[in-house]
Amino acid sequence: MKKIFLAAVLFMAVAPLAFSSGIIRSHTIVAPSPIDGVPAEVIESFNSRFPTATNVQWQIISSTATILYVADFYQGDEPARIKHLQATFAADGTFLGKQRV
Repeated sequence: MKKIFLAAVLFMAVAPLAFSSGIIRSHTIVAPSPIDGVPAEVIESFNSRFPTATNVQWQIISSTATILYVADFYQGDEPARIKHLQATFAADGTFLGKQRV
């Protein structure tokens, strides 16, 4: 009985998150070209940190308080070592972090 109750509580806690569009997702705007709307400071910061990046696509994520710029790209010199990454930057070019996709 405890397992069923726990499963029901977890489902009710997670279900709204799984089925909602979310704040970030509802405000995501994909720029039509790789650098449209992305400040020069952000591009310079990206290029200095990831000089060998390829297939770079930018997303502009805005909420009521901040605007973030997310670069989706590939990096690596050998086919077996190519990584799909995302890097996030603030509007002033500050690097906020990266993650493997």
